[in-house]
Amino acid sequence: MNIQAAKDEIARTLRAYTKRNPDGSHRIPLDKQRPVLMIGPPGIGKTAIMKQIQAETGCGLLSYTMTHHTRQSAIGLPYISHRTYRGTEVQVTEYTMSEIVAAIYEYMETSGKTSGILFLDEINCVSETLAPVMLQLLQNKTFGNNPLPEDWIIVAAGNPPEYNKSVRELDMVTLDRVKNIDVEADLAIWQKYARECGVHPAIRTYLTVFPEHFYQIRDTDRGRLFVTARGWEDLSCILLSYEEDREPVSEELVLQYLQHDAIAHSFYMYYDLFRHYSMQYGGTGDFAEDLASDPFRLAGCQATECLSISAMLFHRIQTAAVQRADKLDLLRRRRELIALIPQEADFSSESVRREFFRQKYEAAEIRVKHNLIKPVEEFREKHVLASMEADTVEWVKAGMTVTYPEYGTARIKEQEKDLEKAAERISAAVEQAYQILSACPEGESSLLYFTADLTGDPQISQLLQDHPTPSWQTYCRKVLENS
Repeated sequence: MNIQAAKDEIARTLRAYTKRNPDGSHRIPLDKQRPVLMIGPPGIGKTAIMKQIQAETGCGLLSYTMTHHTRQSAIGLPYISHRTYRGTEVQVTEYTMSEIVAAIYEYMETSGKTSGILFLDEINCVSETLAPVMLQLLQNKTFGNNPLPEDWIIVAAGNPPEYNKSVRELDMVTLDRVKNIDVEADLAIWQKYARECGVHPAIRTYLTVFPEHFYQIRDTDRGRLFVTARGWEDLSCILLSYEEDREPVSEELVLQYLQHDAIAHSFYMYYDLFRHYSMQYGGTGDFAEDLASDPFRLAGCQATECLSISAMLFHRIQTAAVQRADKLDLLRRRRELIALIPQEADFSSESVRREFFRQKYEAAEIRVKHNLIKPVEEFREKHVLASMEADTVEWVKAGMTVTYPEYGTARIKEQEKDLEKAAERISAAVEQAYQILSACPEGESSLLYFTADLTGDPQISQLLQDHPTPSWQTYCRKVLENS
């Protein structure tokens, strides 16, 4: 099973396990709700999909790496209690609530989320003293004497034995009580994710040319050599940052992320060539304009070079489309906030304005505190509020007769018109890119690759549906015919 299929299956499991009958009982009884056990190689994205499920379903999520825990933190600390049996008082050892179970209840209190996922990573690498506790958890959904809340499910993850010397084989008794999911690396699924996340175009095209280099783990006399999906994504982040700051990229830097000599060397040579293409074809400072002005420069291109040019063109279009989509989202949020201003509010009064914005800033902080929004969403909210505050100051200084909601809405409409023009420019850049790639001797495969990139990106795809180009429509049909 690939990582996307695993993600979908876990989301379905969450829905099934929290479904209730009309009488309030669980559709699947609690003693029939098997924990999910996800086994797959390291760096494949097991942790990442849990965050995606949380974002898409709105469920709660708590993550723990079990190798960092002891028996005491998992089941609680012992204490002496006094009991009376048949008239005789005795001392009995009991346990405090597990740190992990307590964290779930605290999370529920602060977030208001009654259902969620307890994600336990490296479940099959726990110490010998913790192994019985893990068995009890997987069998009974309890840590020590404390059960998990009813609508919380367990998703445990681990690596196969060949990837980790610390792995403890799970016996049949345990495996017969879990919902077992085996996950494998899948380049096609990762490429879709990479495109949407803006992974460096050199990495995406390199892996298109050398798909066998996507995920490798090999034992040699010099130790273990490996390349993982996590390594490629992290390498992308550092490459984009270094390029932005004009820092040199060395083969040693690549080897820090791709810990496989041959693959690191191969990618570095490809990346160096990729950068050379970018500089060679972007002499005027505008990459696409430079290519369009002299299409004959592409006549001698090899297939790999055409593919690289396709990725460069797409990356620039994607960057512009993402920036436009972000600005649209900010305008939509500003429009929503303006609609919340009471009609009777006198926004020309500084105290009224201060109180309105104070309440909105506090609301954002409360939502972050209760895990209802992420810090990045808090930053965007505060950015919108700050721009609105600046608008109100300008409105007051201008002494306008219209109300601030009317003034603010008019400003939004002006900016939306600018973004509509930006969409038209992006659409024109897409058509221009098709004409550029048509000049490549190996253009057809690059054009199909370029089209798949465009249609696979949510921002660009939506933009082109509203502002279609003749070439995009033609090649969309060809992609469908070839699929």
